[in-house]
Amino acid sequence: MSFVQKEPLVGEMELIGARLNQARMTANLALQDIADRTKISLRFLKAIENDDFSALPGRAYIFGFTKAFARAVGLDEESVVAALREKMQLAGIDQRSTYPKG
Repeated sequence: MSFVQKEPLVGEMELIGARLNQARMTANLALQDIADRTKISLRFLKAIENDDFSALPGRAYIFGFTKAFARAVGLDEESVVAALREKMQLAGIDQRSTYPKG
């Protein structure tokens, strides 16, 4: 099972990646700036902005990288992670286990 969020889930105003992208653009930061600040690979940052969480290597990385990205662009990291947890729950992803590839 994979978790790629292609459109907002019921009750949502926006995608997590779009929210992070908008905050990054508002802060006038390039994705490379975020990579330099967080030491996270551009490949993973692009995946997060594209809401392609299945491209990340595991559950801990999904939450950790998303939290670091949010912090780097000035968003409340806990609210972003809470939204991600809710999305994963709605998508039927077990948040306690290793993130399945596929």
